[in-house]
Amino acid sequence: MNTRNIVIVLVLLIISIGLTSARADVIKSGVAEAKYEIKEFKEETVPAVVADVKAIPENTKNFMSKEIEKTKEFQKESWADARQQTAKSWSKFKSFFTGLNKKAE
Repeated sequence: MNTRNIVIVLVLLIISIGLTSARADVIKSGVAEAKYEIKEFKEETVPAVVADVKAIPENTKNFMSKEIEKTKEFQKESWADARQQTAKSWSKFKSFFTGLNKKAE
C-alpha cells in the first residue's frame, strides 16, 4: 500500500513537471517570436496625444459630476418610493389593529 502511494505521487509529479515545462516552452517561444515594432511618432500624432492626455482631468471631472447627478436622482426616486411603501405598510398595520378592536367590541 505504501509503495502504491509513492508510485501515484511520482506519476503525478512527473505529469505536472511535464505540463509546466510544456507551458513554459509555449510562453518562451511566444515571447521569442513576438516582434515589437517601434513606430515613430509623426508630428501630427504627438499634439493629438498630448491634447488627449491634457483632457483627462476635465473628462474625469465631467464624468464624476454626471455620475453624482445620476446617483442623486436615483436616490430621490428610491426615497420617494420607500416613503410610499412605508405609508402603505403603516396604513395596513393600523387597519389591522383597528379591525381587531372592532371585532373585540
